Amino acid sequence: METKDFSNVTHFTQVDVQPGGINIQHVENLYQADFLKALGIEVGVKKQVTNSANNSFSLLDTPKAQQLWTKAIDAGWVDAERQPTNRLDTKAAKAVFANVMIEKLNVPRPGYVPFEALWGVAGLQNSYSSGIERNVNGDLKKQIKESLR
Repeated sequence: METKDFSNVTHFTQVDVQPGGINIQHVENLYQADFLKALGIEVGVKKQVTNSANNSFSLLDTPKAQQLWTKAIDAGWVDAERQPTNRLDTKAAKAVFANVMIEKLNVPRPGYVPFEALWGVAGLQNSYSSGIERNVNGDLKKQIKESLR
């Protein structure tokens, strides 16, 4: 197999065609791109992006963040390991929760990276963008904000 150099890749769009539909996902960082490695494509910037993701975890460990996590645990949104509970049972619900935390903590872009890494879920920004117009997600956002006051 021919080896390609993807060291300058910073984002990509994945198109997944399956019976019954097409899923298009835009990935803004290569931390989420483990499937490239599975295809035998080594990405030279992965280590740098992983360090960036690890650094972004520190944004979730500030004193203000710890207060919000405690409130989120008390409200039942996440468990003691900061993993989503069944109250956040869909990807869209996780994205809404992450969005509220991003807003409250002023997490810089790409703000969803630490949550995606923490929860092992890719594409939260896309899920938020495509689902926030639904009443159920708007109502959920209001509930989450209220519980994290």
